[in-house]
Amino acid sequence: MMDCLFDKRGDCMSIAFTISYPKYKELINHAYENRGGIEGQRGTLKTSTAIRIRKRMVEDITKGTILPPVVIGAAVKESNYDEFPQKTETELQNWLKENALSLSLIDGMQRTTAMIEAEKVADLSEYKIRVELWLAHTVNNLIYRMLVLNSGQVPWDVRRQLETVFGSIVIQLKADLPEISIFTEEASRRRSKAGQYQADRILELYLAFGSRKEKIDIKERLSDEFVRLDFLELTSDADSTVQFEEALRLMAELDKTFENVDEIEGERFKTGTDVFGSQPACVGFIVATSILMLGRPGSTRSKDILGKKWDEKKAGFNKLIERMKKMDKDELTAFLALQTLSEKLTMRKTGKVGDFEREFFRIAFATLYDEGADLSSFEVCWNAY
Repeated sequence: MMDCLFDKRGDCMSIAFTISYPKYKELINHAYENRGGIEGQRGTLKTSTAIRIRKRMVEDITKGTILPPVVIGAAVKESNYDEFPQKTETELQNWLKENALSLSLIDGMQRTTAMIEAEKVADLSEYKIRVELWLAHTVNNLIYRMLVLNSGQVPWDVRRQLETVFGSIVIQLKADLPEISIFTEEASRRRSKAGQYQADRILELYLAFGSRKEKIDIKERLSDEFVRLDFLELTSDADSTVQFEEALRLMAELDKTFENVDEIEGERFKTGTDVFGSQPACVGFIVATSILMLGRPGSTRSKDILGKKWDEKKAGFNKLIERMKKMDKDELTAFLALQTLSEKLTMRKTGKVGDFEREFFRIAFATLYDEGADLSSFEVCWNAY
């Protein structure tokens, strides 16, 4: 029997049911191999204690133990939640098969890995597991659900949690932002023009957007806990995914405008496309944008005040883009001042270069927003640090 409950707070549907291991494996295979696979879990299994625990779990599975429910999720915009309580288990499983590419394994990677290992030494064709399915209209609600789910437990770091649902995020971004090309590492493609970005780099931008910090040390547990709180606040807002998409869209607009710059002699940035080919530049732009949109972490400014300020800054940004589009190549090349940018960044040879560059670009693009349509040259931005 299926048990269906509607979460009014998160606008999600929770469905609990039992399924055989072979059918479960078929449904979750894509999610397991992409961002939620063995590689994503190995980082949590380095200690001898953790290895022994999983070994014991495998032994228990072969003896028929019942595992705690695994949690899977799907963000499907067109879903009508009212229809799911009326479905039979067969109908639900058929729906899951049809939407397998949208499924994410939110909680249960260790158990799934243990079952796959147990399958090598035992017949699991009749083995039953409990599953809780979370359906959400937006990836944002799914991420919020995921973070709440892991609160109070021994946590994964935020990056690993997001990777488990990142396949759904990419699907949504591709649908909502057709002007941007997002390709995965498996596609073996490299950025060749403006508007193209690697999926794993978009994930880092999402982290930066949510935390409003250009420096996120995912190895530090304390840092992760602060980032977790920032994300709980962010993902509780149904509009935040739309805001992230808007920030990406603006970055791509600037990226494509830079593309029209002539190639110059330079040590670091020879073409306009090289600017956002640099991840620190992307992070800097997204963080500068998110601070304007959402306020600084801990800010008590109202949404109305932030929204009014953002509308003003965005209007200035758009006017600047239109002004740059009217420039010929020589004018635009001089305006972008890539030579100055290269010189400013090559002056820093020691220390944490990556952190320095992220902060440099955050300040540069914050200055861009401040100057808006009145920007006289990017010299102003590159010299703002």
